[in-house]
Amino acid sequence: MTVNERTNGIKSSIDHPAASYIVIDLEWNQPIPWIKTLVDPKELPGEIIEIGAVKISSAHGDYQVSKPFHVMIRPVCYTVMNRNVSKVTNKISSDLRFGLSFSDAYESFKEWCGKDYVLCGWGNSDLSILKANLRYHKHAVELNTLFLDIQPLFARIAEGKSQQRSVEYAVDFLRIPKKEDFHSAHRDAEYTGLILRELLQMLDKIRNEPVDSSRTAALDPMHSELMTLRLAPYLQNPDLHAETNSKTPLYASWDACYEDFPKDAALCPACGQPIAPQLPWFRLKKSGFSLWFCEEHHMVLGRMRMKKTPEGKVFAAVSVRLTDPGSARLVMDRYEEYITYGIHGFPMAPAPVETAAENVMNPDGEEPQPIDPHPGKTSVE
Repeated sequence: MTVNERTNGIKSSIDHPAASYIVIDLEWNQPIPWIKTLVDPKELPGEIIEIGAVKISSAHGDYQVSKPFHVMIRPVCYTVMNRNVSKVTNKISSDLRFGLSFSDAYESFKEWCGKDYVLCGWGNSDLSILKANLRYHKHAVELNTLFLDIQPLFARIAEGKSQQRSVEYAVDFLRIPKKEDFHSAHRDAEYTGLILRELLQMLDKIRNEPVDSSRTAALDPMHSELMTLRLAPYLQNPDLHAETNSKTPLYASWDACYEDFPKDAALCPACGQPIAPQLPWFRLKKSGFSLWFCEEHHMVLGRMRMKKTPEGKVFAAVSVRLTDPGSARLVMDRYEEYITYGIHGFPMAPAPVETAAENVMNPDGEEPQPIDPHPGKTSVE
């Protein structure tokens, strides 16, 4: 039985992956370099201090956004508020003295979620932080659900682009009324849930429009794409990490190495089945990139990195791995760079000239900037 056939599940022309969507937003504190902690910051880059979430389900043919779930967590490792995080969240160290333990808060959240849902967020940065906290507190790190990244979904449906946007930008773009400030977990979760509801309603409206066959050919490409858009490419399994690695033979130059590498086929690193090319291999500086799609495991990223031996020979380290929409977006951005500037990429800007005043005010060469806990940024390593 599909979700669309369930009496209590979401019903529409969209191929929904579950009966409901849980939109989560986390706030976390970060370590302060000169304060000793109970854990290696590499193992716990951020300690969760707040969980916010909303549930989206259907009722009477519409998408209903629940009242926010909200819980504060009392940290045990990073108990002094990081100054940069404080600037973003407007929280101070005394705020960290109150709240539930992480274990109690997470169990309460899981109970609130219920069953048969897809976890959602703006970007996937919350996933790695959540798993790090689960691991530290001796919980199972498997989330046992798919994850929907709403950020690239908004970019595709609302703007027809792959550009990264903030939650506030999307709220303004969709003209969602602003009632509360941003950067509180339950408020950001609610705003993100309202964004997702708008996107789903947009898809339903487009797909339920009567189509005049005489006008079908005249529809613009974006409209045609939205009529058949699938959510599957925007989903990832946060519990599945699959990658294959290989090396090319040695060559005299990077040009020869890249050109000789076979680029016509690839297999999914998770299931071993052939995958469909979405973005062909292209070369940018000392790397090569490609994007593929697996029907079962969705987005796959191909990457070549130039390496040199002590004797001066060149080879490529090649990886093919499951990826997420955010990382895929960065590859698309690099493809645009390649199309515009060729294999050498952006022209190199001249190095800035440092002044004596700058050296005095900033002896390390870089002033730390406020850290946004929800940038939704991912990296193509």
